[in-house]
Amino acid sequence: MRGSVFQRCACRDPEIGKFLHSRCPKLGKVKGHGGWWFRYSAPGPDGKRRQPMVGPFPTKRAAEEELASALAQLTGGGRAYDRTLTVGTYLTAYVDGKIDIKPRTQASSREAIELYWIPALGHLRLVDLRDHHIAEAIRAMMQINRPLPQGERPSEMLRRLLDARADDERRVLPPGARRRKKSSVPLSPARIERMFAVLRAATNAAVPGKIAISPCDGVTLPRARKARPLPWTAEREAAFRAALAKRTAEASAEGKLTTVEAQQLWATRALRPSPVMVWLPSHTGAFLDFTEGERMHALFCLAAYCGLRRGELLGLTWAEVDLDAGMANVRETGDGDGPKSEAGIRVIPLPGEVVTALRAWRKQQSADRLAWGPDWPDSGVVFTREDGTPVPPQWLSVRFETLAYRAGLPPVRFHDLRHGAASLCKAAGLDTKFISALLGHSRTSFTDATYVLVFPEVAKAAAESAAAAVPRRARAGEGRER
Repeated sequence: MRGSVFQRCACRDPEIGKFLHSRCPKLGKVKGHGGWWFRYSAPGPDGKRRQPMVGPFPTKRAAEEELASALAQLTGGGRAYDRTLTVGTYLTAYVDGKIDIKPRTQASSREAIELYWIPALGHLRLVDLRDHHIAEAIRAMMQINRPLPQGERPSEMLRRLLDARADDERRVLPPGARRRKKSSVPLSPARIERMFAVLRAATNAAVPGKIAISPCDGVTLPRARKARPLPWTAEREAAFRAALAKRTAEASAEGKLTTVEAQQLWATRALRPSPVMVWLPSHTGAFLDFTEGERMHALFCLAAYCGLRRGELLGLTWAEVDLDAGMANVRETGDGDGPKSEAGIRVIPLPGEVVTALRAWRKQQSADRLAWGPDWPDSGVVFTREDGTPVPPQWLSVRFETLAYRAGLPPVRFHDLRHGAASLCKAAGLDTKFISALLGHSRTSFTDATYVLVFPEVAKAAAESAAAAVPRRARAGEGRER
């Protein structure tokens, strides 16, 4: 099986206007004019022979090397890859064909592809995609919403990424309105890593049917720092209060703050030592005491003691709860997708505090059902609004934040209650395997590394116990002198 390497350009015949291609008189005379191509005979998908023409390449040697690679693959029993398939077309077909994943996962994968990878790399042919193309795209992603060095202009790739981030959903703009960016916050290394994971999975799926090797194999990502949970110790809380008071004084200089504005300052992420902060047991107890009588009190108890995810709490049904036995089965989520993994389908033991709160809540829900009569939608869901409709997930997070602010506690996210539940179990002496099963994790190493922290009091007691195991001489004044 043979092929040929030749040179051609895009010049046209001045008389008839047709392309000259290999007949251009400038080829071989004008340096850098035209490009190098190769043609070879290959079997097509239907079994018939075809002669794909591949190029351009900057040098004859590069064309010869690619021709040799193509011929080697064919003689090894393979078939020629489709060189008309672009990265954009392939990625779109890839995400459309992912029918075995949850809708939310598919939506996030589609966003990564449509917002980043198609604008950056979609015009390239899939077989021509290399690791340096992906590395260039990642560098451009790191420049989004960050000032460029003085005198530096945005690259064409960065321009395409910025254009893709325009608010295209607003097709008709009001007079004088401008398109907004999807976000003004720079992309974190962790987010870039998540976006890269989508591309890596897609290119891995293309091997070996569409490409020989994945171009993601040689790509180095920016280092993403893992956010480890930190407890709200007295010292950290005092520093937070001082910083908050300073911010509040500066903001109040321009006028009295409203309650909403004061809460927004309190919730400012920059005032927290870590993105993931965990209440001490005293904080959790104060919050649960404060929320007694609150409609969602039982839900907060279940989250704080048992560590259920927000979606699992909102998808829990009474059919899966046995208050007499003190057990609950987690099988569904509020969006109907089911738990995140097989490990998420689990049985949860309910402490007495939670059982008591759930019994009180069921009485309240029964009263609501009687008050609304036939208009009550009997969904069987444990936690509902007064009219029986589902509790909106975002409303729950906002309500939790508002109550935590009113209780005078340091800020944490609703999801941080899950970290707190894991840490409470650790403080009670439970092993990591039980905690991992309680949280619905498939790996105990992930539970230990990401969710569990040791409260200062527990760490102090453990250190004292370890020190007491070391025999020492009697101290001065307690025994004989040196």
